[in-house]
Amino acid sequence: MIEANRDKLKDIIRAVLELPDGAEVEGVKRITTRRWDSLAQVSLIAAIEGEFNLALPVADYGRFTSYKAIELLLDEKGL
Repeated sequence: MIEANRDKLKDIIRAVLELPDGAEVEGVKRITTRRWDSLAQVSLIAAIEGEFNLALPVADYGRFTSYKAIELLLDEKGL
């Protein structure tokens, strides 16, 4: 994943999960982040699809389990 896209992803995660500016997100996981509920999950998917101009298959939605998992998914998409 190119650095500019990594930075965009981090900004999206911070915004959707209401984390402070500059907060480290590389260790963020759905299971340990209180604000990462079902609405946040949908918001993350929509924000990422919009920012990166892509349409993810529904089968990929379940892969949104952590920052690292999302980063890997986007890397696989060539971003």
